[in-house]
Amino acid sequence: MKVFIGCSASSSLAKEYYELACNVSEIFSKRGHKLVFGGFDKGMMEKCYMTFKYEDSKVKAVATVQDSEYIADLDLDAREVVPKTFDRTKRLYEIADIIVILPGGIGTLAEFMSMLDYRRCSNYDKKPIILFNYNNYYTPIINMLKGMYDSKFCNANDLKEFNIVNNLQGLEFYLKQLELDEKGER
Repeated sequence: MKVFIGCSASSSLAKEYYELACNVSEIFSKRGHKLVFGGFDKGMMEKCYMTFKYEDSKVKAVATVQDSEYIADLDLDAREVVPKTFDRTKRLYEIADIIVILPGGIGTLAEFMSMLDYRRCSNYDKKPIILFNYNNYYTPIINMLKGMYDSKFCNANDLKEFNIVNNLQGLEFYLKQLELDEKGER
């Protein structure tokens, strides 16, 4: 399977966020997943890339024309350059089999919302989306979405389009449940 891990490209975060990116990447790479990489060679994204490469896992990058220099010198198994950010997000969703959203900034939030909308509007391409609510980082967003539901701006099915995990153990448990579902054992 191919996993997209949405996260920050910032190089000025607390160490714990870089460790989280490494730990999440290690869980997926050790399960044999390939990384669909957002195309930046710094921050949490760099840690994801480096962990997958360390584990000898395959990595495909998707970058915009404007940001293509970030992937120019990386050791990649495949690369794709698209015109705009919206094209990039759509391609990341199309290529990935599973989406994980770690803490991040406006770009990460935009990816989450866009991918949530792709999934919500699709009749056949219902990829698992995991919102990693590390240290309650996304609790305000989750509460906002619940408020939208309470105010009738969205329905209960919209809130079921993604799953929330709060820690690495929750992620491992969720992935085991997905594997059981794929095998028809649950």
